[in-house]
Amino acid sequence: MKQNDDQLLILRIAKYYYLDGLSQQEISEKENIHRSQISRILKQARELGYVKIRVSTPESCTADALGNQLRALLALQDVFVAPSLSTQPDQSEALYFFAARQLEELLPDCQNIGIGLGKTLYHVASQLTNQRVNKPLNFFSVVGSSGTNNPYLQPSVILDNFARHFKGSCHYNNFTICQKRSMMSPFDLKRFDELQKAYERLDTVVLSIAGPININYPYFDEFSLFSKKIDVSRALTRPHANLLGHVMYENHQTLQLPEDYFMTSMALSVLKRIDNVICIAHGSEKVAPLISAARQQYIKVLITDEATAQALIHKLT
Repeated sequence: MKQNDDQLLILRIAKYYYLDGLSQQEISEKENIHRSQISRILKQARELGYVKIRVSTPESCTADALGNQLRALLALQDVFVAPSLSTQPDQSEALYFFAARQLEELLPDCQNIGIGLGKTLYHVASQLTNQRVNKPLNFFSVVGSSGTNNPYLQPSVILDNFARHFKGSCHYNNFTICQKRSMMSPFDLKRFDELQKAYERLDTVVLSIAGPININYPYFDEFSLFSKKIDVSRALTRPHANLLGHVMYENHQTLQLPEDYFMTSMALSVLKRIDNVICIAHGSEKVAPLISAARQQYIKVLITDEATAQALIHKLT
């Protein structure tokens, strides 16, 4: 049998099974092929990409309407709102599943992708499935690590999970989230500068945002390097959030570190220049931080759930 005939046979059997709804026995009789062959050919059709099975969340008019309204209020490029999918009050898992499906649609068209850290991204990455991509993708950690025992704060863990599903290459940020420049070797300083230059070439960043923090927030393991040099408790009295480790205030200011200390994450000024910044976040404590980040143009696309979308709209109107 010719190669072209083989391919046509595969496509024809896939059509019978997936589009026409014929059983494998019916196809066997129609094509005069043993039933065991039909199963093998259907598997081959999937492996060759002739059949693409897509699991997606159900369409929701309510979620779409919330997304459209929020997109206009925050002047974002796009807003994707996860419909309520669970009978449980906590819709976190529904958001993780929904966000993973959205990223599987969005990321294959990108090239150099920055990945943040946090609980949300950790769980979204766990919901990703292996994707067929037509070009090599590069994934970069855009934030340093914090502590040693919390997987949500280890960017390399999250980066690996993203890159593996898109068959991408990994580029790690092996620095802790906060560093003292005078304690770094010339080699470390050179590597850090190269990493920052790489950040400027990114076309996409996927991140989350943390809500109000306090002195016991995990990042302060590293911030203890300089905490004696500033009044940390006073610095944390105003409403604020955390974006890639940068402590943000509602008045568009950020926590200023003492001289010689710096954040190893992507600078917010660089983040602002990136055209495609996808933020995945939910929860009432994220409402004020999301509004602030959107108004400062740090995020361009938002993926959230219905409850958070409604809370954002209520706050903005």
